Amino acid sequence: MKKYAVLALMFLTCVNITLQGQAVKGTVYDTKFDKPVSLANVQLSGSGLGAVADESGRFSIEQVNPGNYLMKVTLMGYQPWEKEIEVGQGGLSGISVYLQPLNISLNNEFVITARRLKTDDFSSPEAITLLNSQSLSEEAPRTAPEALQGATGVFVQKTNHGGGSPFIRGLTGNQNLLMIDGIRLNNATYRYGPNQYLNSIDPLIIGRLEVVRGSGSVLYGSDAMGGVVNVITQQPDYSAKGWKTGGRINAKFMTGDMQKTGRGELHLANEKITFTGGFTYSDFGDIIGGDTTGKQTPTGYQEYSADLKLKMKLSGQNEITFAYQYDKQSDVPRYDKIIKNYTKYHFDPQIRQLGYIRLKSDYSNKWFKQILYTGSFNQSDETRILQKTGSAKISKEHDLVNTIGTSIEVSSVPTKNWRFVSGIEYYFDKVNSETTDIENGASTIKRGYYPDGASSGSFAIFTSHTIDIQKFSFVLGGRFNTYKIKADDPSFEDVDVSPSALVGSSSIIFHTNENFNLICSVYSAFRAPNLNDLSSFGSFNAGIEVPNPNLKPEKSISGEFGFKARFEKFSSSVFVYQSWIKDLISRVEASYNGQDSIDGEKVFTKSNFDKSSIHGVEAEFQYAITEQFSMYGNINYTFGENKTDNEPVSRIPPLNGKLGIYYRTGMGFWGKIEWQAASMQDRLSSGDISDSRIPDGGTPGWQLLNLRAGYILNRIQLTAGLNNILNEDYRTHGSGINGFGRSAWLAISIGF
Repeated sequence: MKKYAVLALMFLTCVNITLQGQAVKGTVYDTKFDKPVSLANVQLSGSGLGAVADESGRFSIEQVNPGNYLMKVTLMGYQPWEKEIEVGQGGLSGISVYLQPLNISLNNEFVITARRLKTDDFSSPEAITLLNSQSLSEEAPRTAPEALQGATGVFVQKTNHGGGSPFIRGLTGNQNLLMIDGIRLNNATYRYGPNQYLNSIDPLIIGRLEVVRGSGSVLYGSDAMGGVVNVITQQPDYSAKGWKTGGRINAKFMTGDMQKTGRGELHLANEKITFTGGFTYSDFGDIIGGDTTGKQTPTGYQEYSADLKLKMKLSGQNEITFAYQYDKQSDVPRYDKIIKNYTKYHFDPQIRQLGYIRLKSDYSNKWFKQILYTGSFNQSDETRILQKTGSAKISKEHDLVNTIGTSIEVSSVPTKNWRFVSGIEYYFDKVNSETTDIENGASTIKRGYYPDGASSGSFAIFTSHTIDIQKFSFVLGGRFNTYKIKADDPSFEDVDVSPSALVGSSSIIFHTNENFNLICSVYSAFRAPNLNDLSSFGSFNAGIEVPNPNLKPEKSISGEFGFKARFEKFSSSVFVYQSWIKDLISRVEASYNGQDSIDGEKVFTKSNFDKSSIHGVEAEFQYAITEQFSMYGNINYTFGENKTDNEPVSRIPPLNGKLGIYYRTGMGFWGKIEWQAASMQDRLSSGDISDSRIPDGGTPGWQLLNLRAGYILNRIQLTAGLNNILNEDYRTHGSGINGFGRSAWLAISIGF
């Protein structure tokens, strides 16, 4: 499949257009407070030209040919602005753009993940959960998974304090796709069931979090059965006038020594080059639970991360981005294992590295409006240290996965009523794995959790089209994906499989009027079995797992109905969905060398189940009571049934939701009080019943009351929070630890 990567690189050079012209310059202001605002996106419609306003609100669009243009300006939290302009031979300067703040943000945002290009979420058929930069800064989440707690359609399970796995439409682990800046994080060893991978992303580098619930396989491929979580990192701004330097210092402290975090950032920019770099260190102490739990020891760990991003404007409308991220977590304990039958069960270390280069080219050609090329290198380096209670043997399991990826996507707008995106992708994983047993001073190296030298390659081609016909929009897409997975395994059977899949999606949007959209969608999805499914041998929560190299891909067909409503003071969305899953992969009891247990632990293997179904309802709303007060909330219901074994699908989240009141003044102060709740979950599969993380009879329901407040003064932002005011002792379903008890935190951000 390496030839496909070569073809992808050759395809990048097929179009090369250089534009010459003058500059269009101006400043963007907030109408209400008559002050400049940054990060506004300024576009000349139909030209492929645009810019982003800097910290002073200034923008400059270069190389604009003389003529008439429709200028469009968008910014999260503000109403879109547009105006016809005429550019002469000398360009156009002194433009003043005044943006009107929105009272509500739901259905008033622009998203990238849903269509793989910037799209109005109100006009998109997808069910989308969005956390923008404002909501992230106000919540100041401890980790990336915790940022999603309470988000519409997402339920977060935490096996340990250093983990956090989102459940989307009843599925989790490698049945959901995690991405950073549109690059796959899922690799060939991403674990079945809950995992810790999202926790490897520093929350302080996140600019926005987008979750597409459901229909992600056509645009993003394998694993996107439940949905896609795309972490979009902060983008450095260009300066509209000369060189600018600056930075930011962040700090957060939590009572009970549960968190001490510090971060420093440096920014450098001019009209053509912009750079940002940062370093974060966190010391997370043991979690102090609710009224009866107390301190859960050991649960704390240390983490540090570094990141760099450089963007440069090239000739014509070309921009290149270089980015690098490094994250290391040390001495991360599995609390649920240690309190059961382990003296030591630690991840030490967990390391993630990601580097990528991205070239974006905008053109006036209708068939090649934008071409985006991305080349990436991703590394996952994980060591697990295990020692059973009463045993002198210490096992160190080390897995190293190197992933290279390349993709090219082309955005086209042949007519004003027809636009589409198409592309090709290639990813290749190489796995090194070994286990070292240390006992009485002697070391023995043996087979790792995976066969050493195993590999997995993936090639895909996709396209998605949006066609507008009067009051209807039709979104149609398809994707072909093929894999080659190999592992030479002298201990078990060799793996040599080549699964492939052809998936499609179709949606109809009926725009009843400017305030209301009705949506109907049908789509298929798949998940190719990875090396974790096919060849893993080692410990997991309920016992010991042995390989099964004969698994088939998981496949699903889903349908959903929904609506999105958007008014001046009220916005909402409701989606009802049904998924039918074939060959769902799950663990079943097995044997090893004729024995049903190893060292007292049961033996399991993965197997394809014939039929399962999951259905549910997701609803959210936001209502502006006054200019200062607004109300918001959501509710999520999921029901899963394993049709083959006539029992519930494992780990289905309970009924859950939230309700909050938000207050904001024009003087920089804001505050909110929020109630979160989940009902009892006593619909348990046989695997749930044997899972030590789930109490006998099911996980009890819980209710939380949280308070947040903050103050913004120029470049200084203070944020404070009070968690679990009622000090309830609770655990999210399937988690290995209880949540935070009554506690407080303070965060400060200072720009310079």
